[in-house]
Amino acid sequence: MASRAGQPGPCAPYSARPPLRFANGRFWRSLSKEKKSGSRWICLGKVSGVHGIKGTLKISAAVAPEIFLSVGEVEIGGARYEVESATRKKRQVLLRLKGVDSRNQAELLIGEEVRGDRGRFPPLPEGEYYWFQLLGLPVKHAVEETYLGELTDIIPTPAHDVYVVRKDGREVLLPAVEEVIVEVNLEEGVIKVLPPAGLLETYAD
Repeated sequence: MASRAGQPGPCAPYSARPPLRFANGRFWRSLSKEKKSGSRWICLGKVSGVHGIKGTLKISAAVAPEIFLSVGEVEIGGARYEVESATRKKRQVLLRLKGVDSRNQAELLIGEEVRGDRGRFPPLPEGEYYWFQLLGLPVKHAVEETYLGELTDIIPTPAHDVYVVRKDGREVLLPAVEEVIVEVNLEEGVIKVLPPAGLLETYAD
């Protein structure tokens, strides 16, 4: 089944579509480094400002508010804070943290990344995946078992996502539809595809 991955955000594209689509941006590359390092604490967004006088943070978020609530605890500037509330306001998340009770305290965190434990992300319906689960996976031909490259980017479009597969400096764009993305096996760490006839030849040197 084709995966439905989500919109990218200020640090990396973690949210899924639907129902957790939120924000956009092009900072997914930081995710690949975190994933390869094995880090469970990944970037959820960045503190962009302060809302009100009681310490509420404005977050340029890579994920929906539900993710902040699910992880329950975030790391900012090397310190960890319990999440009290997270709500959406336009294209940002308003985040309340235990122990951050004044505007002065909140202002000290502006510019810092907000990180959370990806192991506490809520589960998704069958056939949907977080981008951090897919980026960096090898892509193989489902029939020939040949290695086609590494999934390096996911481009959202109104019709469907497009997977960018790179090998030896060459990129192949694959539509993320069931007829093409025939298997995503996270246990084995591989994506198997059936490219449309003639597609690979189009991208050949």
